[in-house]
Parts: sequence; C-alpha cells; structure tokens
Amino acid sequence: MISRLKVHSKSYSEIDEKIKSLVDAMNSTGAITTIASCQGHFGGIYRRPPYVYFKAPVEVAELIEQQLRESDLFDDKRLQTGWFIKGLFDENYKLNFLLYSPKYEQETNSLVRDVWCLLLNRKKLDADLLYLATLVEQTMQFNFRDKYKPYISK
Repeated sequence: MISRLKVHSKSYSEIDEKIKSLVDAMNSTGAITTIASCQGHFGGIYRRPPYVYFKAPVEVAELIEQQLRESDLFDDKRLQTGWFIKGLFDENYKLNFLLYSPKYEQETNSLVRDVWCLLLNRKKLDADLLYLATLVEQTMQFNFRDKYKPYISK
C-alpha cells in the first residue's frame, strides 16, 4: 500500500497574510506586477523561505536593488537581514525578478535553523517584510513619481 502525502498549496490568487502589505505595495506602484509570493513557512515537508516573484521594468528592479544594497552597506537597522533581487527568465524567456534573502534560503535547508528563523524569530522576519513594503513605496515615489501611475483600487 502506498501512502500519499497531502501537500498544502494555495492558489496564486491567495496571498499569505504576513507578506500581503509588501505584495500590495509592489502591485500599487503601477510598474510592478507580482506573480507569486510566500511569507515563509515552517513545518514538516512544507518549509519555504520568504520571497516575492515579480515583473517590472529593469530600471525599477535596479533601483530597488540599489536601495537594498545601500541599506546593507550602511548597516540600516530597519532590515534584520540582507535582501536582494535576482533576475530569472520565465517559461517564455521573459526576464522577471525574485526578491529574496539568501539567509532565509539557507535557513530552510536545516530543520534547526528553520525553527529558529521561521518560528522563534518570526517577528524579525515580519518586520523586514513590512519595511520592504515601505522601501518599495519610497523608492518608487522618489524616483518614478511621474513615470509610472500608481494603481488605485476602487
């Protein structure tokens, strides 16, 4: 008899609660469209690091990456860990981007570090996600105020 594991999965239209403010901030810019995201999950076989996968003009991704690097360079205490943007090609060979933290990617490869990062130290991760939303909004307002029209939901 073969047992089947039930794997929890959400549809792409469902956004994890703790990353929703970041996803909303990105989508409201008029220049960024999120494709998939995860707030970071701990538990059993369903361990995932936090990330946002998105579409944007290269100049937008470049400026957000610059802000992330400068935040790290100047030891900005508003981010608990380093976050980066990586370019990835989709199935249609179009360039998209991944906002991620190498630290959390490494942590989810070890059960002990996973428990520490995604369960016991969850408040620090949540603070990072909230600050990343602010960083994206400020970067877009300061640099692209007139170029991209913010999306306003009715």
